[in-house]
Amino acid sequence: MSQLPCKIKRSEMRTEAKKMNVTDNSPDLVSRRKFARRALTSAAGSMGLLGLHSNLLPEVSAMGPGAPIASTPVKSITVERVEAFKVVVPMKRGAVLSENYERVPEIRASWDFDTIPKYIIRLHTANGLVGLGETARGAADRALATNSQFLTGRNIMTLDFSDPSLSLPQAATSEGFEIAIYDLMGKTLGVPIHILLGGRFQDKVSVTYWTGQRNETDLVNIARKATELGFKHLKFKAQKYDPVVELVRAVDKAAPDLELGVDFNSSYPDLASFLPVAKRLEGFRLSYEDPLPRRIDWFRELRQRVAIPLALTPDSVTDVMQAIREEACDIFNLGFTMRDFVRVAFLAEAAGLPVWHGSGVELGIRDISFIHAAAATRSCTFPSDTICFLRQSDLLAKPFTIVNGFIEVPRGPGLGVELDEDAVRHYQVK
Repeated sequence: MSQLPCKIKRSEMRTEAKKMNVTDNSPDLVSRRKFARRALTSAAGSMGLLGLHSNLLPEVSAMGPGAPIASTPVKSITVERVEAFKVVVPMKRGAVLSENYERVPEIRASWDFDTIPKYIIRLHTANGLVGLGETARGAADRALATNSQFLTGRNIMTLDFSDPSLSLPQAATSEGFEIAIYDLMGKTLGVPIHILLGGRFQDKVSVTYWTGQRNETDLVNIARKATELGFKHLKFKAQKYDPVVELVRAVDKAAPDLELGVDFNSSYPDLASFLPVAKRLEGFRLSYEDPLPRRIDWFRELRQRVAIPLALTPDSVTDVMQAIREEACDIFNLGFTMRDFVRVAFLAEAAGLPVWHGSGVELGIRDISFIHAAAATRSCTFPSDTICFLRQSDLLAKPFTIVNGFIEVPRGPGLGVELDEDAVRHYQVK
């Protein structure tokens, strides 16, 4: 395969084979892809990813990454009561859109996500321990109440940890409860969540500086600010009507060492409409995410025709496996529950592909859960969307810090963070 002209090579997008324990001595990506196809089925089967049915017992390894899981004598962690606080925490002024976009009602309305309520969850035990959780925005009141009632008086050690929703009756809010349940288990056992997820493979997690749609002047200023703060990567949003080539060129000139990620949110209707833009972006230091609707055949052809690392946001494990088989992307933007994020990241690792953790522009509890999940993998090496610092508050008693584009993985029990009770009361809504 000929040398790729873009400043970020596809081979650089993949986690180094040595770091990921992937044996592939050839620098040729063709051999990497052959390895990926050979490894795919065996890796997925051994981890239960094909059907998402294998058990990950809530047991503790005190020996570090890769060590055997040691059984724990804890038999019961019973939830005595559940609290839930509905909150709305606005973004900091100007954190998302340039003023020219703010003035367009249709565009502004599409970015009003920070006005959608979230729930902060607290699971209480009789001995005074509290597990913290955070739902995705827009969680239904009834679903939250149903799951709260289900957990009250229940021993969480009896939940079905092979089920992505932990056997909760309402899957819609299960991710928020998953965080609280793992926080409670970690506090009970005296270990951080990433140990419960399989071990710590990273001491710090790379994160991006994120922003929305921007005009050229604002994006250049943000790029300079990100560089001054030590970030190595900047991700911004773009739609098909945005002058993305000019935006990228301006940032490349102002901050040449800053890697860019462009998230198109599937705004181009088909390959033919996006291909001319993609060809003009070749040669810049960037990757791009979801330029097209999630059709694997279109992604595969785009990847074959354009020498820019291409990221896919899959909706399911099936999407991940198909994309690997079809060689349709270079990076995965993963969501899922904490546990399933780790499992799917191991599948990407077997294929030699890096991942990052996506975000719905969360608050601190959910973001720090992402950091624990990322730390429990080898393949989450691309800068993740952990961006609660753009909110007016992350609702944490001690906001976590980002140093040179990395967040240190908490070592305390559970999430390793505490809630800012005053901030929760301040942003609580009915």
